[in-house]
Amino acid sequence: MAPGAQTIARRLASIDVLAMAFLSGLGAIALARLGDIPAWPTVAATCAAIVIGVPLLAWVRARLDLRAVRVLHDWSFAVYLLAIYRAVLLVNGPLHGGRLYDGWLIASDRWIFGVDPTVWIARFAHPIATEIFQVAYWSYYVIPLAVGAEFYLRGREWPFRQWLFVCGFGFFVTYVGYLLVPAISPRFTLHDPGSAARELPGLWLTPHLRAMIDAGGMAPVGATPAEAMRLAPRGAFPSGHSLVTLLTVAWAWRRRLRVRWFVTVAGALLLVATVYLRYHYVTDLIAGALLASVCYAAAPALHGRVSRRLGTLDAQAEGR
Repeated sequence: MAPGAQTIARRLASIDVLAMAFLSGLGAIALARLGDIPAWPTVAATCAAIVIGVPLLAWVRARLDLRAVRVLHDWSFAVYLLAIYRAVLLVNGPLHGGRLYDGWLIASDRWIFGVDPTVWIARFAHPIATEIFQVAYWSYYVIPLAVGAEFYLRGREWPFRQWLFVCGFGFFVTYVGYLLVPAISPRFTLHDPGSAARELPGLWLTPHLRAMIDAGGMAPVGATPAEAMRLAPRGAFPSGHSLVTLLTVAWAWRRRLRVRWFVTVAGALLLVATVYLRYHYVTDLIAGALLASVCYAAAPALHGRVSRRLGTLDAQAEGR
């Protein structure tokens, strides 16, 4: 490695390197297919901003050594991950010319269960159940942070950085799946997308959490069924909720963390919620579970190799 590149790498966390590599690939796809991807300027700008901004933040950290900057850099992946997710959704639909693979997923569910699981489970709908499951589904954003926070607050820097890499690896595996197999979920294909408020009413938090999730995933609101099918984000297969949640639960037990019971209970409710709330086919969950096992086995070794080879902050923290 060139001396200049090695100096930059020593200021970065291994998750930064992984994110920059993924974004470089995503940006290259957007530029190579810019005639097919209307939002390519947004995608390119997002990729460039993160690929440039993260090393810049690491440089500021090295120069100033302020606690606020250190904390911001340590947790920056959690901040810019949503931007990466949205960039992937802007690419994967046009990349396949609008083609959807939901038909395959519907057929798979019917072959396994003999029914459409989201239709079958609707008989158990109740406002209290919907409220619980909507909160559990939203906890997807909290569960991985809870594991990281326990490491961080206890001053366990190496395990914290290792978890960021393992968790980030799970997210990026999910995003590669989105790029390869664009699908929009049963709430658009098997149900009227505007029927959730009527058929799955909650109590107090459900409408707000549902709106936040739709906004974060760029889901069309108030569109006709035909428009919803065209505009819906292609982010169903594999289920990132399944992959990342199961990876988090397994990691919490592997490390005997205090939060393991919380993430286990919340994770179990979340998995049911993905089907009850019509966000995923069960086939999505099965694929996510299988990929979670792959990430669990492969990501730690990859993390060690990247951190030691490049001499990142992770390698410098090893043993702490």
